[in-house]
Amino acid sequence: MGELVVGRPALQVKTALSIPLDMVSIMSLLYRAVPGSGLDPWLVSTRRALSRQLQEDLDLLHGFTGRLLYYMEEPVMAFEPLRDDHAHASVDDLIGFLEAREPIEFREYAIRAIDRAHRDLGTELAAPVDENEAEWRRYVEPVLTTADGTEVLDLLLRPENLKMRTIRLIRTLWDDFYQDEYDAREGMLKDAEKVARSIASRGFGLAFADLTGNRLPATLAAGLNTASHVTFCPSAHLGDFVSYITYPPELVIFFSAQHLTGTVVEHDLVAEEIDNGHEDRYLGMDVDPLTGEDLLESIRAMGDANRLRILDLLGTGELYAQEIVGRLGIAQSAVSRHLSQLERAGLVNVEPRRGMKYYAISRDRLHMLAESILERAR
Repeated sequence: MGELVVGRPALQVKTALSIPLDMVSIMSLLYRAVPGSGLDPWLVSTRRALSRQLQEDLDLLHGFTGRLLYYMEEPVMAFEPLRDDHAHASVDDLIGFLEAREPIEFREYAIRAIDRAHRDLGTELAAPVDENEAEWRRYVEPVLTTADGTEVLDLLLRPENLKMRTIRLIRTLWDDFYQDEYDAREGMLKDAEKVARSIASRGFGLAFADLTGNRLPATLAAGLNTASHVTFCPSAHLGDFVSYITYPPELVIFFSAQHLTGTVVEHDLVAEEIDNGHEDRYLGMDVDPLTGEDLLESIRAMGDANRLRILDLLGTGELYAQEIVGRLGIAQSAVSRHLSQLERAGLVNVEPRRGMKYYAISRDRLHMLAESILERAR
């Protein structure tokens, strides 16, 4: 006879179409949307079209709570978007809720998110009880990914800045980029949610496989131990990926609306027009080809997979070194060597600012290299 164990209630599985939850997913996707990521073209184009300030907000607020990007979940889940009376909540409703919160509550959101990241790492660090900057830095540094530790400390020790930047990110992304896109895809999302309801009634295991087309990831399976409710939400831009929020007792899983409805999404976007305009300024330009050692140095710099990935990352806009480290997932010393070689070859430009080095792609130099190769093809 098998071992006796304490039984647990079966998971309650449902579906929902929630704009606040969709914003959490879209922000995390935009954070990762760099060329070569395999993400939806709308995401890559939109990230490239963000202002410098908005991109800095996006990267900072997603870059200090581990690889699972916990922080932006906290203020949205505090809004309780799955409550019955919030079923049709708008971004205005979410912003109104956040604006009514005290700044110290945003620090509490950040601490909960950092604590979650520490649990993932198996550390035993806890948030300091006073304003000692050295203790806060010790608490924060193990969970940093692409954010600068000094900027994160400023947010934690001055939570009014954390509140302002959190609300600004959500509001500006919605107003300037995502609202029109959401409105254009809302019909598809509603259709997908309706189809998903009947699938969800079969139970979690079958629903996950049928809605996402994927096996259950190990990190998500671990979250089932603390969940009592599972909600499947359609996404217009998730593609082949799986995205989820583990927030006991809630587990929110996003699935691709296009895969479920068979809809083909065509992108005719301002962001893409911006991209095309940016590239067109080089068409018809006369550039001098590289020769001699300059040409050889540039070719050698391009001859490495990680250096090519760095150029792809910088194609979306300038980044500081720690951001590049977080996105490549390789040692900081290796990234520094790659950046030095790209800089020597003139393929990236470096600008010291606020105590950090910001790197940007040298488009003119790349076009000179391209012209050198095209000459030989002619």
